[in-house]
Amino acid sequence: MGALGANVFEDDASMDWLEEYRSSGAGAVASALDTAAGTPVTDYLDVDQGAAARASAEVVAVAHGELPTGVSQDRLDLLNAHGSDVRAMPNIKSRATSALDRLISENSELHELWMESDAQSDWVAAMNDLRRRLR
Repeated sequence: MGALGANVFEDDASMDWLEEYRSSGAGAVASALDTAAGTPVTDYLDVDQGAAARASAEVVAVAHGELPTGVSQDRLDLLNAHGSDVRAMPNIKSRATSALDRLISENSELHELWMESDAQSDWVAAMNDLRRRLR
């Protein structure tokens, strides 16, 4: 999986998505969120799609001033580089919440991997924190 930790941007897939966000901006956020939220639970949400949705939801939270703990100022600046464009997107917080709901449901590879790991409680705590920050 390439995951090093339960927090966002501690895995290869999230870091790959961050490069896309850096160059594509808010469009990358919308695409990742809508792809995840639009994937029926009867279909499989692969790890890269899940990581992109999670990273995008984190960008939405940061754009609305809901900052994660333990993230450097440089990383926060990067996450908020397109913050005004992200905030301007219609229903963006509810879209992020829908994507997060899909990410932690059945047929989500990222969720399955974490549920099988010894760090399951860390993953659940990280998802709960992100959900709280998206309210």
